[in-house]
Amino acid sequence: MDGVKNAVRAPMAWYVSYRTGGRTVMHILKSRELAIDAACRFLDRGHHDALEVGPKLGSREGSVLDRGEIQRIQETRTSRPTAVAKPDRHHSFWRIMS
Repeated sequence: MDGVKNAVRAPMAWYVSYRTGGRTVMHILKSRELAIDAACRFLDRGHHDALEVGPKLGSREGSVLDRGEIQRIQETRTSRPTAVAKPDRHHSFWRIMS
């Protein structure tokens, strides 16, 4: 890909796996972000045993996220302050329309 401008990389599939009832369940998703979102939902549902996220193909070294790392990501997402906008009554859409 050297020397090629604006090259588009194909999305890489990622997996989420966890243990339940003596078996391992694996889900394949289209991106790392989707896999992390799914893993966070599995944590919320109580699927903690052997939970991990990683790339379907390629090197796993440095790419696989374990339960602890997924929990840290989830905590940073939920601890972010959310902005709540107060309506500006002077520039209200409804006032312009009336």
